[in-house]
Amino acid sequence: MERGSGVLLHISSLEGGCIGGLGKAAYDFADRLREAGFGYWQILPLNPTSLYSGNSPYSSESLFAGNTYFLDWSEFVRAGWLDESDLYRRETEFTDYSLADGYSKKLLAKAFANADGQTVGKARAWAEDKPNLRVYALYAAIKDVFRSAWYEWPAEYRDFHGSGTAEFSEKHRKEIDAYIFGQYFFFRQFEKLKNYANGIGIKIIGDFPVYASFDSADVWANTPLFEVSGGKVVLGAGVPPDYFSATGQLWGNPVYNVAEHKKSGYSWMLDRFRTAADLCDVLRVDHFRGYESFWAVPYGETTAAHGSWRAGFGKELFDLLKKDRGAEIIAEDLGVITDGVRRLRDELGFPGMNVLQFAFGEDDSGYLPENNAKNSVTYIGTHDNDTLVGWLKKAGRAEKERILRHVGSDDYKAFFPYLFSSESDVVIISMQDMLGLDSRYRMNVPSKPDGNWVYKMRKGQFDDGLIKTFAGLNRDFGR
Repeated sequence: MERGSGVLLHISSLEGGCIGGLGKAAYDFADRLREAGFGYWQILPLNPTSLYSGNSPYSSESLFAGNTYFLDWSEFVRAGWLDESDLYRRETEFTDYSLADGYSKKLLAKAFANADGQTVGKARAWAEDKPNLRVYALYAAIKDVFRSAWYEWPAEYRDFHGSGTAEFSEKHRKEIDAYIFGQYFFFRQFEKLKNYANGIGIKIIGDFPVYASFDSADVWANTPLFEVSGGKVVLGAGVPPDYFSATGQLWGNPVYNVAEHKKSGYSWMLDRFRTAADLCDVLRVDHFRGYESFWAVPYGETTAAHGSWRAGFGKELFDLLKKDRGAEIIAEDLGVITDGVRRLRDELGFPGMNVLQFAFGEDDSGYLPENNAKNSVTYIGTHDNDTLVGWLKKAGRAEKERILRHVGSDDYKAFFPYLFSSESDVVIISMQDMLGLDSRYRMNVPSKPDGNWVYKMRKGQFDDGLIKTFAGLNRDFGR
């Protein structure tokens, strides 16, 4: 990756309305990044989120679809398919997913009903070479009828290749087209934003979740590729006990049946990477260690403590990806990292990650900026960490002593130049840390089912003073 710096802020966290989106606020944010000298904008996964899974962008009904909560509805007003009065103008303090869900469904239904046949036909033609996206549209339309997980549907629909599925496709073409219509505009609008950002020197860093959700179009249509049987997860994903949880993290996703993927030439995984690479310049591959070996927990376990390691996809998958010449890749190599994981990362030449909040638990940590590898990306904290201010308030005595010794101060602003002094080619700071926000504004608390993913920027916070501070840091540290 080119030397530089970036800001971590998800699309949902942009200012305005009840949830961020792909409208004017996104373009304004890109402009402010450029003014402050940043070259990267990092976001979280763009897949649809669900009210029933805590609104996590890492738990989606499709790894191939985009989140239509983010649509810029003003485009539909300009097309004459919506009225100005349809748009939600009040700004909420935090992201309100329930409000966004009802609002976006209502507006998308109205826009689709009012759209001309030529546009609907364009959307349908656009999706012709996107089979996994068409599977999602079918899955979503069926789910609207039964309002339950796919493994609870009537037998003729539970099997993707069952008799009911083909019949449903014929009878409900309009409902399926409505989902295709929303996806067509999501991908078109995001491509436009990416092109704008690239044009002013900003690269988009996307996030690539490692697993599919059990209740997803991905698993429903491709059950042999996952460790599932009889409508149950046979082996579930997670991580053993670690920094974030004494009992590990039990994610609930089915792990991959690697042998079946290999038989197909990894076609499904390759399509996943291609889809993500079309949206982003760089992909942060979540849980990279799972590609070397992954933690598999038998069905029925209530924590992740009693699992075992299974061999992952390994170098073979990534060698095939390199032939595609898609997005650059960052390996999220946090957690329980073995020599085998490091060897895979280094053989592939991927930059790894450093987290500054992890640097003060020992005297000479590799996470300290002066010890960072050049080919790496360094963060103060990720979306799973507390904010910098929140973390500093909770730091123990030994940590505080090391902070004072290395940083020189325990004031949060002192961490900015310390981060930028890193040996890493790229450093990333979250918007919350730039603003000095406390724990109420952290993005995610792992293993906590509710109340996550709701941080939202307020208008005017990315002000001229902040731009001046970070423009100076980028200049002084050659970023």
